[in-house]
Amino acid sequence: MAFAQWHEVFSQGKSIMLVQSDYHIHASFYRIRQEGEELGPTVAEQQRSARAQGSRYVGIVEHCNKDPRHPFHCLEELSAEYHSASFDRTDTWLGVEADLQDDGSDDCGAEGRAKLRLHYVIGSVHLDENHPATVEGYVDMEFRRIRNALLHNLNIDIIGHPFGSGNFYARTGVIPQWHFGLVPREYLQEIVHLAVERRVALEMNRCLTEDPAYIRFWEDIRDAGALFEIGSDAHKTGATFVIQTRTEFAQHLGLQEDRHWKPSMRDNRGGRP
Repeated sequence: MAFAQWHEVFSQGKSIMLVQSDYHIHASFYRIRQEGEELGPTVAEQQRSARAQGSRYVGIVEHCNKDPRHPFHCLEELSAEYHSASFDRTDTWLGVEADLQDDGSDDCGAEGRAKLRLHYVIGSVHLDENHPATVEGYVDMEFRRIRNALLHNLNIDIIGHPFGSGNFYARTGVIPQWHFGLVPREYLQEIVHLAVERRVALEMNRCLTEDPAYIRFWEDIRDAGALFEIGSDAHKTGATFVIQTRTEFAQHLGLQEDRHWKPSMRDNRGGRP
């Protein structure tokens, strides 16, 4: 069934058993902007936007990396808004999206996590000025960083959009082409295996309904009983709406609520080394 048909079925009143939750919403007010550049939303603005889209549980983040637009003091200001006495933190949590490095470390680290009083860390791969110029180079780099994070990094709760930026990199000319079939199946299978073993969630950040390899990856996640998280990756208030169709997509694929990641699951990771 094509996704347009799936969406029609759900919109006609079929109940969605997954609780709509969005833990990847950027409070992009907290970054350095060029003169004249539009300010992004605050924590409170993104919380209101997520609530308006029907999300029961909300997680607010911003980038934590070496990009000069994202200095640590901006994250401290974000944390101060979240932890202020006037902010309603009901069913709302604070995290960061931290860049993963080749050795699996992340740009936030346990010290940054403690200083910012975070509930969770999303570890993601983003290309920089030294990025590989080939599809193979990009795929190998992302796999290496995700694999090493799963093996060695206890600070990571969620792997953000695994290989999910390939479409964007292809559109912007960073790599010549993209579809999920370009990722070796054994890479994806190892990521799923390690995610189960280490109790780290994998993020659904796209609805690639016409990509069979992407659908197979999520079927593997379902069949293995891996934890998953669904994120809008919204950087503006108007972008949180995509969580609805992504939740519908996950529901159609048979993902179960008991494997749907929540911040409290960090307290139950006894199988991790």
